[in-house]
Amino acid sequence: MLPLMSQGVDKLALGTVQFGLAYGVTNVQGRVPEAEAAAIVQASAAAGIDLVDTAAAYGESESVLGRVLPPGMRIVSKLPAIPGDTIGEDAVARCRAVLDRSLVQLNRTRLDGLLLHRPDDLKKPGRNRLVALLAELKAAGRIARIGIAAYDRAQIQVALDLLPLDIVQLPMNLLDQRMLRDGTLAKLKQRNIELHARSAFLQGALLADPAALPDHFVLHRARLAEIGRIAALHALSRLTLCLRFLLDRPELDRVLVGVTSVAELRQILAAAADPTPLPGLAALASDDLSLINPSLWPAR
Repeated sequence: MLPLMSQGVDKLALGTVQFGLAYGVTNVQGRVPEAEAAAIVQASAAAGIDLVDTAAAYGESESVLGRVLPPGMRIVSKLPAIPGDTIGEDAVARCRAVLDRSLVQLNRTRLDGLLLHRPDDLKKPGRNRLVALLAELKAAGRIARIGIAAYDRAQIQVALDLLPLDIVQLPMNLLDQRMLRDGTLAKLKQRNIELHARSAFLQGALLADPAALPDHFVLHRARLAEIGRIAALHALSRLTLCLRFLLDRPELDRVLVGVTSVAELRQILAAAADPTPLPGLAALASDDLSLINPSLWPAR
């Protein structure tokens, strides 16, 4: 039996990159089979999770969701990076076609949110065409909200200057506390922008035995081991410590969690509902991008 909806669980959103790709530094199972994806979605809906996150760049994720998603669940998807150094009319036409394809695959007539997967596209000449397209799609009712999937504060500032942002998806976890410490979260909440935290478990690295991680993490093993030490000291699991750190932040509206099985989902729901008070965790923060930014990790 799945836990009933409770404070904490109501902030969860289901990340679905694993439905379309073999994603995650600790993922040894590969892409989630469609039957298991369907079971995960059904169990998520039963627990009260009402939002899923996907992207055109997530392999078959959108098409799988279109076949298994119940009507009531809301969807946030993302436009892929725009190739080239400028944004011309042809690029805008491709973006429009990507959204058309996403809606068909997702079996929807509108999205709850459409994010720019690569916000640096807003720095390119012709960016006003992209801004105008997003405004047009929202005015036409094809998307309810506009947003970005940001990687750092600089990208957010550029987007704030150009777009009426409704959603900002950003990386945050026990190690990556940059946007909490520099005031970005507080600034965005003052603007009533909905904040979605991703990378809650740093692709699973925060939950794994540090000694079992790839060689790239050798220099970071002591910091990763400290997460386990603090969790054990306070009779908490690593999962609970990582998840509750985010769920307890009042600035965050959603925390994205990706799972590869219903069993993993049950563990997340139990951790989200755990009422145990957390210790102070600011000392775990790291500014080492080679650790906290997965795009800088060596290819596997």
